[in-house]
Amino acid sequence: MLAIAIDIGGTSIKGAVIKDKVEIIDYVKVATPDNVSTLIVDSVRDIILKFRAQYHLQDVKVGISSAGVIDEATCEVILTGPTIQNFNGTNFKSHLDDICSELCVYNDVNAALRGELMLHPYNEDNIFCLTLGTGIGGAFYNHATGIYTGSQSRANEIGYLLYRSEDDTAYEMRASTSALKDLMIEKDFEYETNVPKLFERAQAGDVKANDILNTWSKYVAEGIAQIQIIYDPSLILIGGGISSQGEHLLKYIRPKVHHYLPQDYDIAPLKTTRSKNDAALFGAISNLSE
Repeated sequence: MLAIAIDIGGTSIKGAVIKDKVEIIDYVKVATPDNVSTLIVDSVRDIILKFRAQYHLQDVKVGISSAGVIDEATCEVILTGPTIQNFNGTNFKSHLDDICSELCVYNDVNAALRGELMLHPYNEDNIFCLTLGTGIGGAFYNHATGIYTGSQSRANEIGYLLYRSEDDTAYEMRASTSALKDLMIEKDFEYETNVPKLFERAQAGDVKANDILNTWSKYVAEGIAQIQIIYDPSLILIGGGISSQGEHLLKYIRPKVHHYLPQDYDIAPLKTTRSKNDAALFGAISNLSE
């Protein structure tokens, strides 16, 4: 079985052809258009048509992972934050029904957690996943009930947590990877917004690089403390592209979480996702028929 997976983020759109739900055999990445002069659905359609022709697909099964609040039943974007403009009300089914034999659409973090759980065994019954990228999203899994989406598909929108009126910012505006890049520019980091280089310099003992990561990771840790209080998870996973840093990332965050919790408050283990930044692609196609 071949399926087409699409992952829509505020910065880029990734597309992949996945064999038997476990193997990426082709991959493409394009910049997310402004969604005004060029629509996201048109870019997605182009990727699907390219793969359909290249692989001579008669039965075109497509899974889409997208930023924003998604109505899974109607395949519609209900709400997006500031990361993607002009996106509310976008209905993928109406735009793509003529070229897809089967279509599933999920919130990107729900898709990422679905993909992670499909590809890797976990013993924990309650798992919270947050992804750090252009914004911040969350997903919560319970072994008995599955992924929890809420009564209006708006559960786990943790990017809106911790709003501060004094600077009009919420959690994702301070703790996302985009926020980290803004901090790198503000602090005149030598390699500008090159995040892998930031971690490389920090590991080499660069004072400025460590200062930037320590400042930013306080914001990340503050949100994780709220997740701990609200969900009481058995495990907290961090996904998104920055998760590829693994322990080099976690060592900045772990020690700071307890600063935002009452004394002796238990904290769930904190790990990065094993499938790294491709989890949402696998999760997007996880429920398609064989």
